[in-house]
Amino acid sequence: MKRMLASLLCSFGLTGPAHGQTLSPDQFTQVVVKAIRQAQPANSVTIKGKLELAIQYPEGKGAVAYLDNAYSKYLSDPAGLEEILQKYIAALADMQKKATAKTVAIDRTRIVPIVKDRHWLAEVRKSLKGGKQAIDNVYEDYNEELMVIFAEDTDNNINYFSPKDLEKLDIPRDKLRELAMENLRRLLPKPQIRAGALASMITVGGDYEASLLLFDDLWANLPAVDGEIVVAVPTRDLLVFTGSHNQKGLEKIREFASTESRESAYRLSDKLFVYRNGHFVRFE
Repeated sequence: MKRMLASLLCSFGLTGPAHGQTLSPDQFTQVVVKAIRQAQPANSVTIKGKLELAIQYPEGKGAVAYLDNAYSKYLSDPAGLEEILQKYIAALADMQKKATAKTVAIDRTRIVPIVKDRHWLAEVRKSLKGGKQAIDNVYEDYNEELMVIFAEDTDNNINYFSPKDLEKLDIPRDKLRELAMENLRRLLPKPQIRAGALASMITVGGDYEASLLLFDDLWANLPAVDGEIVVAVPTRDLLVFTGSHNQKGLEKIREFASTESRESAYRLSDKLFVYRNGHFVRFE
């Protein structure tokens, strides 16, 4: 999020932070392995390939850990390496707990809606060796480009769950979005708007900016723009908007969306969307 904000500010004539020499993928992998061995000495960690680890638990089970997202976050903010390592190791601990537990209870008060692009499932399957492991998520369509995935937000992870898990929670399918939205409103800070002449940004602390597309009251009460509201959500933690009649603003957010969706660890879409009749649709 730090780089996203800096990049946006820079695109409007302000300066962003400069980064020094960074670790290569192999060097980053070695740093992560060392950190895991120090924090989780009972686990066996080996390097399987580029940015890919195999972790064996004492209980006999194991997991494959991918470092692509962590490395991309590191490239975005090299100075935040220590924090990235801490969060990654905490997430691994949660993953181990879930993998070795006999039963895993889902906290219904932490179920949230996450906006993803339609290629997300295919990308996840690819990361799991071409789809050999079944992916069974609870989701619904949003528009021609985006979908809403429902997941449990924990302190260190986002846990996706299956329709069978949902049945155990006894939550009616037609009430799930309403429940998830109520939870997200409670968990998020108040949205902050950084207004600009060409475009503006809305922030809620990172991670869930894209999910703000689902908050109709936010967009219905937004300060007036020149024309209809047009947004770019190139990543899950970046949301910018302008007016449909602001041609320079449209050019700026279109360029920005294209760049950030290519470079981010949590890419979403390089498309623009316009708010019409209480819903965002593809903006041509």
